[in-house]
Amino acid sequence: MKPLLILAMIGIAASPAWAHKPSDAHLRLAVHDASVTGALSVAVRDLDAALTLDADGDGAITWRELSTAAPRIDAYVAGRLTFASAGEPCALQLDRAGVAELSDGAYWVIPLTAACPRHPEALAITYRLLFDVDAQHRGLVHLGSQTLIVASGDPVVAGVDGATSFGSFVEDGIFHIWHGLDHCLFLLCLILPAVFQRPGARWQAADSLRTVCREVFEIVTAFTLAHSITLVVSAVGLLSLPSRIVETAIALSVAAAAVNNLVRAIDARWAVAFALGLLHGFGFSSVLIDLGLPSHELIGALLGFNLGVELGQGAIVVALLPILYLIRRTLAYQALLWGGSSIAGAIAAFWSYQRWFA
Repeated sequence: MKPLLILAMIGIAASPAWAHKPSDAHLRLAVHDASVTGALSVAVRDLDAALTLDADGDGAITWRELSTAAPRIDAYVAGRLTFASAGEPCALQLDRAGVAELSDGAYWVIPLTAACPRHPEALAITYRLLFDVDAQHRGLVHLGSQTLIVASGDPVVAGVDGATSFGSFVEDGIFHIWHGLDHCLFLLCLILPAVFQRPGARWQAADSLRTVCREVFEIVTAFTLAHSITLVVSAVGLLSLPSRIVETAIALSVAAAAVNNLVRAIDARWAVAFALGLLHGFGFSSVLIDLGLPSHELIGALLGFNLGVELGQGAIVVALLPILYLIRRTLAYQALLWGGSSIAGAIAAFWSYQRWFA
């Protein structure tokens, strides 16, 4: 049990407080003849993580500190952002930046111009900002009527007259699940007890893999239906909740699922999955809302992102369920069920405190 507690403390220290709010930067571009114009918007907090803008260490980044650091920011961006057309580089020029206040804080907005040798049919964009300080960072490239999601430093190619790729949102949904520790813990807490059931008066290891699979299918289906409802409702603007409330509630949902494993108050975990899954849908929707997609692209983005979420969580279930079934009669499983649920509850309680008071 001691190694488990050590791992839990490492997880608490290393995990982000806002697991559903990724670090995003927006690159908005337009092509006119052989010239590319636009602006790069990067969160001030992210630039501070990369460049230490808070010179006096008081926790507040002032306009003076930003102005002083502007040459360093420009050098940082210029070394990590390039454009090319037909294999030939476009000369990048950064103009004087300013601050814009967005929904999740202050952003440093840098106007830019890139001169290409000729009018580009397609633009090769290499974006390498912030990945070394935040593995969950995304560069959101808006060119014409399309949006590309850059999740690594590899170059992406955008057709000047292209449309948003459905596949990119599928990938983003998978990426979001696999990097969202709170969602993974919630899913794990729901499926952990599936191999240890109470068919009669007492709890015992399940005798039928088919029965276990049926229960897990009900849980995953209920969760999928619930978060799909609120994902759509929130993403299309019918209902929105403050991020602070949503993220705190998601952390509390993990704690509730973990506690239910310990006290076994509710045997129908599909009902728990549905009720608490409604909260997770609001968290997922923030990923799409932040993209600022035009209405005609939203349906495809919703479908692609939701499909990616389901594929990501399905992969987790397929990987874990056979292992849980094989060890269900062992002491290791009991330690995982009781100790793992206790640790997950403690981590979720810590997240709740962080997210509400941060």
